[in-house]
Amino acid sequence: MRIGNLIVEPWSKKNCIYRIVAILLVVLWIFWGITLFMDGQMLQQRLQEVQLEAQREEARAQREAAFRRAALERQGQAEQLQVQNAVDAFK
Repeated sequence: MRIGNLIVEPWSKKNCIYRIVAILLVVLWIFWGITLFMDGQMLQQRLQEVQLEAQREEARAQREAAFRRAALERQGQAEQLQVQNAVDAFK
């Protein structure tokens, strides 16, 4: 068979092994490409999960810090009121 300038001989005992090896190499190359793509997708998904977890941890830490600041402010206000009441008692 002739395809342009390329002459492809029909299957024979002489070229059978080479064609099978070439086909297997192409199939392995495609399989390798699919495997790399899937691994890349899994790594991307894992990276997104880690980033999301880090964001959640940071948000949780910020909430805890806000609660601590609010508690300290309430405690400070209560102490201020107590001091004012004590000063008023001496007047």
